[in-house]
Amino acid sequence: MNHCCAPVDTAAPIAVTINPEARVNVARTATRLGELAPGEWHPVDVTIVNDGYVTGPLTIESAPVPGVELDLPVHVLTGEPRQEGGIRVRFDAPATVDVTLTFRALEALGGLAQHSTISLLLRSS
Repeated sequence: MNHCCAPVDTAAPIAVTINPEARVNVARTATRLGELAPGEWHPVDVTIVNDGYVTGPLTIESAPVPGVELDLPVHVLTGEPRQEGGIRVRFDAPATVDVTLTFRALEALGGLAQHSTISLLLRSS
């Protein structure tokens, strides 16, 4: 049984946990992102643990990042305890960028404080 604050067992680099109040907590896992080559779409897996059996949209937002294109699809929460999802990233040229992602369930503000936001340092070579 999962508990709200326990680490998520996943091979995905990003883990999202949603509690019964639809509050979102997002965290990086120990999984490293692979090599990111410019001009190619690269998937970044996201594991979603839905402790609240919440149904509805899970959106991912980010401010534009120069030289990087982000594909941030809306994930539909089915109420299942675990779902797999993801985002995609594409670099125009070799670069290192800081990307801030905010996750929102049911279009609500998310978790407490900044628990629904994660910062990723991405590098393309």
